[in-house]
Amino acid sequence: MRKIVLVVLFVSSLSYAQNKQILYDFAGLPQTLLLNPGAEVNNKFYVGVPLLSQISMQGSFSGFSAYDIFADDGIHINDKIRAAVNNFGNAEIAVFNEQIEVFSGGFKLKNNSYLSFGIYQELDFLAKVPKDVVDLFYEGNTNIGRRYSIKKLSARAEMLGVFHVGLSKKIDKKWTVGLRAKLYSGAFNANTKGNTGLLYTENGTTNIYNQYLSNINAQVQTSGVFIEDTEEIKPSDVTKRLFLGGNLGLGFDIGFTHHPKKQWTVTGSIQDIGFVYNTKNVESYSVKGSYRINGLQLNFDPNNPEDYWNNLKDDFDENVVLDTIYKKYISLRPIKMNGSVSYSFGQSYDDCRFLVDERQYQNKVGFHLFSTLGAVHSYLAGTFFYERRLTKKLQTKFTYTLDPFSYSNLGAGLAMQIGKVNTFFMADNLLNLNNVYNAKSVSLQLGLNIIFNN
Repeated sequence: MRKIVLVVLFVSSLSYAQNKQILYDFAGLPQTLLLNPGAEVNNKFYVGVPLLSQISMQGSFSGFSAYDIFADDGIHINDKIRAAVNNFGNAEIAVFNEQIEVFSGGFKLKNNSYLSFGIYQELDFLAKVPKDVVDLFYEGNTNIGRRYSIKKLSARAEMLGVFHVGLSKKIDKKWTVGLRAKLYSGAFNANTKGNTGLLYTENGTTNIYNQYLSNINAQVQTSGVFIEDTEEIKPSDVTKRLFLGGNLGLGFDIGFTHHPKKQWTVTGSIQDIGFVYNTKNVESYSVKGSYRINGLQLNFDPNNPEDYWNNLKDDFDENVVLDTIYKKYISLRPIKMNGSVSYSFGQSYDDCRFLVDERQYQNKVGFHLFSTLGAVHSYLAGTFFYERRLTKKLQTKFTYTLDPFSYSNLGAGLAMQIGKVNTFFMADNLLNLNNVYNAKSVSLQLGLNIIFNN
């Protein structure tokens, strides 16, 4: 049974976090402003189609893929699970991020500025799972003398609605800068971090084994997760929390675009510098203490056996204290950082070989660096990209990304405009299309806008 639960736990987590390397600085799409408020957007104004202007889902697990467990290769599933556990790193990460734009829009101002605004819903999950916890779950405490530590065990999950407004300003031909203000409305939050403690078993003297909980110090904070037994949660209650009825917070993004030379572009941004103040349905738990048991001494009074078990429970509760905490707390948003450098070439000419637009190039190559900083886990991802303008209305982008989940992540994006209707579609890990179950990372983005160009 533990083996089945172990597989379900990690496979359900496989469906990465927030690195939108294909969308970043691509094709002048208005959604690029959410990744860099200082991005260059040259349309007059736009309106995103409600609930369809951007749909994004990203999931990853660095440990193993579903194919490693369920492949029809003649190997018994128990042997494959054992191989996956043996190959487990010191700590693997599981990530999931989903984002839906409820509404978005933007328009150009008179002073070379661009105002954008909107609302989106985001679900974010990140867990760092140490090998000690996996081994303990899979084997139990049968490995005598093995110290199982919970030190690296941490996780965070939250759902929130984000109301935002951004302003980008083209200072001159070389510089564009931007700032985006955000108001968060959290539906729920749960996190655990900074856990310490050991569990181990040793050979005993009075009984065969001595079992220990040593210096356990663990805490789980939750908000909006637990409700009163008399309450019944409805979809409308979640919607209400997302639209300013939840735990409120503030944040901002900053970014820039710089052209140091005519065909060179440098960009950078920092997203979600902010926090949520969790005040509603707050219920957190703290466990502290140490305990040793020299096996079960079954020398109780047969006429009153309950005293033995009650005394054992009281002794445990006295040494390992579980507290329920109803204190409000602040949860920091995970900070995302983007930076890129690119070179554009191949100017566009018409049929008579006249230069169409000296500022517009058909090709762009470059490198994009993404980093996230958070209490649970921080990591880097690097992307080489090639962008090609096929026609005035059709652009493509191809990427090769190295991150903690894969060293062979190829992605592609397509942006197209038919009249005023703009649409885009992006996906990565294309090498796994013939077997998606073998992918450790999956990303999909699509959107639909109405854009009025200059």
